[in-house]
Amino acid sequence: MNQKEKVEMIRQIVIARIKAMSPNVKVALGSKGGFLSKDNLLSEVMSNSETGKKILDIQWRYIQALKLGLI
Repeated sequence: MNQKEKVEMIRQIVIARIKAMSPNVKVALGSKGGFLSKDNLLSEVMSNSETGKKILDIQWRYIQALKLGLI
């Protein structure tokens, strides 16, 4: 699996995780200002914006920490 395929796999996992969230969830990103709704999160990740890339990174790190038993 090449790097592009790995990134796409991670993106699909994160999208599935966001879709599974409660419809009224709100997430704050420090530099973004304000809160992002579930739909905003999905939109940012799907558009591959800078904010979307940050969301991917945060969610992937969280998943990895869960896997390793760190949280």
